[in-house]
Amino acid sequence: MTDPSGYRPPKTAVRLLQYFCADQWLDEITGDLQEQFEDNTAAKSLFSARVIYWWEIFRLLRPHIFKRNKTYIRTMLSFNHIKISYRNLLKNKVYAFINILGLSIGIASVMLIAIYVSYETSYDKFFEGSERIHRVALERVYPGRLKTFGTSSIMLAPTLNENYPQVEKATRLHRLFFNNELSVTIEDNNESFIETRFMFADSSFFDVFSHQFILGNPETALDNVNGVVLTESTAIKYFGTSDVLNKTINASGSPLQVSAVIKDIPANSHVHFDLLGSTFSLPFLNNAITQGSWVNPWVYTYVKLKEGVSHASFQKELPALSETYGGANYAQQAGSDWKEKGHAFNYFLQPIESIHLKSKLDVEVEANSDISYVYIITIIALIILTISSINFVNLSMARSSERAKEVGIRKVMGSQRSALISQFLTESIFICSISAVLAIGLVFISVPKFNEILGTHLEFSSVIQPVALASIVVFVVLIGTISGFYPALVISALQPSTVLKGSYKNSSKGVWLRNGLIVVQFVISIFMISGSIIVSQQMDYLVNKNLGFNKSNVLVIRQALTTGTNYNAFYNEVNQMSEVESIGKTFGVPGDFLGSAVFRVSNPEIEAVRVNTLTTDREYLETMQFEIVQGRGFDANFNDSLSVLINESTVRAMGIEDPIGLKFTGTNNGQGPNPELNIIGVVKDYNFFSLHSDISPLAMFYGGNNFNSNVLAVRVNSANLDNLVSSLEEKWGRFSEQPFNYSFLDSSLEEQYAADKASTSVFDIFTYIAIIMSCTGLFGLATYIVNQRSKEMSIRKVLGASLPHIISVFSKEFLLLIGLAFVIATPLAYFTLQSWLADFAYHVSPGVTAFALAGTATLLLVLITVSYQAIRVALVNPVKTLRSE
Repeated sequence: MTDPSGYRPPKTAVRLLQYFCADQWLDEITGDLQEQFEDNTAAKSLFSARVIYWWEIFRLLRPHIFKRNKTYIRTMLSFNHIKISYRNLLKNKVYAFINILGLSIGIASVMLIAIYVSYETSYDKFFEGSERIHRVALERVYPGRLKTFGTSSIMLAPTLNENYPQVEKATRLHRLFFNNELSVTIEDNNESFIETRFMFADSSFFDVFSHQFILGNPETALDNVNGVVLTESTAIKYFGTSDVLNKTINASGSPLQVSAVIKDIPANSHVHFDLLGSTFSLPFLNNAITQGSWVNPWVYTYVKLKEGVSHASFQKELPALSETYGGANYAQQAGSDWKEKGHAFNYFLQPIESIHLKSKLDVEVEANSDISYVYIITIIALIILTISSINFVNLSMARSSERAKEVGIRKVMGSQRSALISQFLTESIFICSISAVLAIGLVFISVPKFNEILGTHLEFSSVIQPVALASIVVFVVLIGTISGFYPALVISALQPSTVLKGSYKNSSKGVWLRNGLIVVQFVISIFMISGSIIVSQQMDYLVNKNLGFNKSNVLVIRQALTTGTNYNAFYNEVNQMSEVESIGKTFGVPGDFLGSAVFRVSNPEIEAVRVNTLTTDREYLETMQFEIVQGRGFDANFNDSLSVLINESTVRAMGIEDPIGLKFTGTNNGQGPNPELNIIGVVKDYNFFSLHSDISPLAMFYGGNNFNSNVLAVRVNSANLDNLVSSLEEKWGRFSEQPFNYSFLDSSLEEQYAADKASTSVFDIFTYIAIIMSCTGLFGLATYIVNQRSKEMSIRKVLGASLPHIISVFSKEFLLLIGLAFVIATPLAYFTLQSWLADFAYHVSPGVTAFALAGTATLLLVLITVSYQAIRVALVNPVKTLRSE
């Protein structure tokens, strides 16, 4: 048998014991462990003996045998501070509840907004070399006015590729305008779909944008004129699988072959498409290329600069580009003196990473967000965090009288001021830590609702990433230190001889700070309540403003041309329905994209004007109930095939009072004859775009007797809209194989303000949270102040004071603070709201009523909160309060 005495315990375990064990215990413990090790080696095995030795070492990790060094003392003090903090929270449950709840909501708000801001600022950064990708946008200067377009000339991209060595690759993207709708039929299963995200791009598109390919070659995917790239989800929707290479689909009757399948485009991109075809499959674009047209901004041009080429340096090259390569075409369209007349075509770069938040151009690819909303929602989160911190500081200061004797006794027993500060800071950080854990839970619950309101795709998983968790830890320590430092500093400075006599209660130390923080809370409350009222008024104004036409009871039928030869039969059947008052044909209803064109005027003294264009029939004017303010509208008794109606903005752009009888001549890009159009009437200005924009010039052309449009506007008078829609859908099914695509105009127009409404909803939610938190903090503060003044209240009651008098005495201080807050908050809110409203071409004016309501609401909330505590104490029998005196 092997002699067990030759074996030794694990060296690492022995060293660990020597590291933490105090010298007076080390020899005895080491000897006992050695004997046990030898016995275990003999009775069991060497492996078992070593495992048991390690287990005994871990069992010995107890404070009473540790070495008494500075590290140990600090550690024990920290444990002691945490234990005391925990006991204080249990002892003061109301204080603990208010602080933890307030801080958890504040921290959750900051975390939630941090996720939101991170998401909003991440747009398009997933593309390889995204910092080098820019969109080339157009600033179009007309005589007397200016327009900025996200689109540019179809000639720009090839010019950049051929003549500018700084450019790695330039490419074009085109989206179908006029609602961007195409009908798609699948040959394999004969299913039909209406697609609104069908776009077209150059073969070089994937050289600039690094989409992930599942099938196909990015270098050749768009080489074929009849090729089409599908996203993964679209391929599955059409065929039930993503393995669809070379399969055929029909887009508005044109067969297209699937040349590639890519991963779905991430939500944080400013460009989304489900199908991507070739720009060379569009005849009108090919014609514009043949004509060398620089005047029609029909495509989006993206450029990827070479490594080392800066945005600023390349921007300097663009001013000369327009005239150098497009000057001849400009002269052909606007005359050789086009510059002297005040025309200009100025191109500028937009980094794609900034388009989503900072671009507000005409004809964007998609509706963008606004950097101001990011700022607003960030400020609101910081406001809520500020309220949380104010509540914490105020409650800590209010409790200082209760903690004063504790501090005095600690100092008499020998505690250093640094230890006291450490104790109070530990309590502060301890509360923040609990709040942070609860905040993570609140974020988990809130993210889905937040996504629903804002239409975002935030993910909770981003909160529990290592970097995020480390940030939360730093954040907790920082907020805990900031929130707890001043109370700790003040309370730890108290003199034992003063506080043990009980005189600290009457001291004014900290009162100015506490009142100042209360004023800040009231300012925030008044600011946010008034802001919520004005924002709500503006949203109501956007929805209910008279737009210059009657938007109610108008049903819009789209893709009407898919009825083919049955178009007139369907139109007539709808027109004959008893629930239908009128039905009009048009290329677009208010809210839709409108094309534009430049027209010369028969009066040589009037400059050519660019107007939005719309082709309609006479019935459409009646259906929308437009008002004719000069001349006449389209009339069946006249031959109006060469007639045009203009709006009041066009008249102002022409600089005349009576345009009736003048003629418009279109430029037509040299692609055919330019007929003269007679101006027969003036339509009262109506908002055909959202109220973010001013009303711009508009020309309405008569479609003629044989005019068939893709959009039908139907004014209905049915009380049962569900039955009406079902009846229309039944009729549609007899004439078209495509899905019935309809909407109600008033609902569609409201959707223009979806982003504004979402931001308003978030603002309202956080406003309610801020108000509730202010009241909660005030409730806690009032509780402590009332308890401090309970004997005073009892004495007043004994001397005959009435309950209203007691409440008024107690509330007077808060009323003065509210008055001061109102004076500060009103101008601050007014100028801030004026700045926000300036983003709307049409908006309400911040009135006195909103600020008066905000002040009154704050006053009532404070009175209710404070009065409750005052009444509670005032109703107590004075004997119970004064019996110890």
